[in-house]
Amino acid sequence: MKFKDNLRLASRDLSRRKLRTFLTSLAIAVGIMLIITLVSLGTSGENLILSKFENNDSLKQVSVMPIKYYDDENTDYSDFDMSSMSKKIDNNSVKKFSNINGVTAINASISTNVDNIKIDNNENKNPTTLIAAYNNNSFFNDSTIESVRKNNNNNKLEPIIEGRNLNSLDTNSIIIGKNYLNSMGIKDYKSVVGKEIIITENKTENPNIVLPALQIKAKIIGIIGDKFEDKSFQNKNTIVSSLDLADKFKSYFTFQENYIDNSGYDSATLYVKDMNDVSNISSSVKNIGYYSFSYQKIIEQIKGSFKIIKVILAVLGLIVLFVAAVGTINTMIMVIYERTKSIGIMKSIGANRNNIHSIFLMQSAIIGFIGGIMGLIFSTININIIQLALRLFLQSKNIKETINFVMPSWLVLGSLAFSVLISVIAGIYPSRKASKMDPVEALNS
Repeated sequence: MKFKDNLRLASRDLSRRKLRTFLTSLAIAVGIMLIITLVSLGTSGENLILSKFENNDSLKQVSVMPIKYYDDENTDYSDFDMSSMSKKIDNNSVKKFSNINGVTAINASISTNVDNIKIDNNENKNPTTLIAAYNNNSFFNDSTIESVRKNNNNNKLEPIIEGRNLNSLDTNSIIIGKNYLNSMGIKDYKSVVGKEIIITENKTENPNIVLPALQIKAKIIGIIGDKFEDKSFQNKNTIVSSLDLADKFKSYFTFQENYIDNSGYDSATLYVKDMNDVSNISSSVKNIGYYSFSYQKIIEQIKGSFKIIKVILAVLGLIVLFVAAVGTINTMIMVIYERTKSIGIMKSIGANRNNIHSIFLMQSAIIGFIGGIMGLIFSTININIIQLALRLFLQSKNIKETINFVMPSWLVLGSLAFSVLISVIAGIYPSRKASKMDPVEALNS
């Protein structure tokens, strides 16, 4: 018997009991609706969170800490002594990091706070962070520049808007931000390039020890644009100095001479061209013996968490779907009892077991297909209602954030196929029961 013949016979039998067919399919539809709706909500939540990282150039960075490598996932912290894990990031380490395949730039830095900044008669008496990098490297790498230009829709933006950036030969020099100058009351930022800046620090890491204040005169050689200042420095009260200048203040604060030679850099950031290389670069840092951190780890953890959430949500729908499968079995058994004589007639005129088996499996598949289509329709309605309700709620709270709920194509096709599959599986027992009927007994029933 051909496929189209099985389909015609199965469809004709189901159409005779439209209400029963609809109710059986409805139970499957509810299960499919739950699976699609809940998993779609989980997928949409995952996409929303991950989209926040999309345009973040931090995804292409690996941060190296001045500590020995350890497995943070499998370490027993009950007897873990972090004080013994210190590992200095020195100039040799920086050179090793820069030789890692895929690293486009490296920024090893130190930072320290100073108490007072004075330019002419203008003063900033608030604590200011003084930050400097290995070899006086620029804090504005290509990815940062590209990100700022993209966010401001201006491909001509440059980090230094007046003067120049630091270079390896600079000593007692600083570059300062336009916003920082504004906070000091200096509006004409161009006028300060080449001027003297007086930097003062009178605190140490031990508040019980008082030393004469350290005061150093430096030269302003460049002005940082406000867009890059906002992007690069979490603390708005930050200026960039030459390495030797920061080393003097850090040495004063920690009671050490030549702080960098003795303690190394506070951290190192490796910049990567392709975010897909982050994992390999992190492994290379591990092989050198240092602990590293990247946002890729967070993203992987987020994805892993959402996988678990989506599985849990899908299981809730599967429970309903398996209950619906029991209903399908019951429906198919009722169909067999109603068609016992028809089965006997078909067998008496030459239909074999496979023919009977195929007809009833086809009926189960049709019930599953109808249930799957209904489930897709219900899911679409549900998601649109949820999205509308959420949008109205956010608007009532003056929240401009929007969430677009999506039904992934793989989920739609997979759920439809699964609804057919579960119905076919549910129909195996009744169809086998029908195919094994004795034709004589069937005709006499």
